[in-house]
Formats: sequence, structure tokens, C-alpha cells
Amino acid sequence: MRYRQVGILSSIALGMVVIGNGPAFGQLAGTATISDVQSGPNYNYTVQLKNTSASTDIGTFWFAWTPPGDPTEYDFLPTAPSVAGQPTGWIGSISPGFPGTSIEFYNNTGSAITPGQTGTFTFTTTDSPATLQGFQFGSFPITDSFIYAGAPEVGSFAQVNPVFVVPEPSSIGLLAVGCTAFLARRRNRKATV
Repeated sequence: MRYRQVGILSSIALGMVVIGNGPAFGQLAGTATISDVQSGPNYNYTVQLKNTSASTDIGTFWFAWTPPGDPTEYDFLPTAPSVAGQPTGWIGSISPGFPGTSIEFYNNTGSAITPGQTGTFTFTTTDSPATLQGFQFGSFPITDSFIYAGAPEVGSFAQVNPVFVVPEPSSIGLLAVGCTAFLARRRNRKATV
């Protein structure tokens, strides 16, 4: 009998942990990943923002920024981006501030990012991935970002900490094999000429 009670209590506790790890009904939540492609001195970044809330749409994604009162308004990108891209009907506004710049992406005439959906945002800068994975003032991640249910700084909001996508080892290995084959062929051509 005692084992049965322990089993029931364990099941209830596990259920509470699982439920506690997901967003509460109506609570805004999201996750984001960043990937990059180098193009000369620039890096082209793509941010995939997924709405993980149960029922709340995302209407604003403010990248590399903290809102006033958290503890103060900061803009974290060391170098102002030259290009910003966003879903159709959204605006990507480069926002200079202190100590750097941020990008304020918000829905203007398009569709909000609904629960379970992903929005794609892009920007170009000379800041390397190593720089963007660093910190401002020693404790704020440069890519620290916030989402809002409505317009910027309106309605419910949540913090999002984008994670950099690391290339798969198999992709790097395939690239190395391709480069080796290319160089070997080039050497053979020079030897026969």
C-alpha cells in the first residue's frame, strides 16, 4: 500500500514538473536560433524565432536589447547592421542607443507569429559570431532579446535568449573531404601542364 502511495505521489510530482516547464495558458514564450554565413568582411545572420506559447501571438521581436527597467534600456550590437529582413508586413528598424544598436522587428500589416509557428529575421553586420556570443558590461548576453504580444513595449512580453546553431561535425567533415579532393585535382593538373 505504501509503495502505491509513493508511486502516485511521484507521478503527481512528475506531472507538475512537466506542466511547470511549459508556458502557462496565455503566457507569451518563444525560442530562437541564430545561424550565420560569412560574406567577405560581413556576416549574414538568420534568426529563427519560434512561438512556444499556448495561445498568445508574437507581434514584436526586439533583438539585442533590454527594455527600460530591466535594469535600464540597453542596445547591445557593437556595430550597426546594414540590412535587416523580416516576415512580410513586418518592419525591421535599426535602433541606435546605448552602448550600441538593436533591431526592432514588429508587425505592421502582416501576420503575427502564432503559437507553434516560426518567423525568420535576418541582418548583416561586420560583427563576428564570436563577438555576438559575448557579453556587454560583463553580464548581459549581446543577443539578449524580448518579444511582445503586440506593438513594441505594449502588452505582455517575455525574454528570449537566442542560441547559435553549431555546424554538424558531419557537414564539416564533408566540406573537408571536398576541399581535399579539389586541391588534389588542382595539383594533378599543374603536374601535367
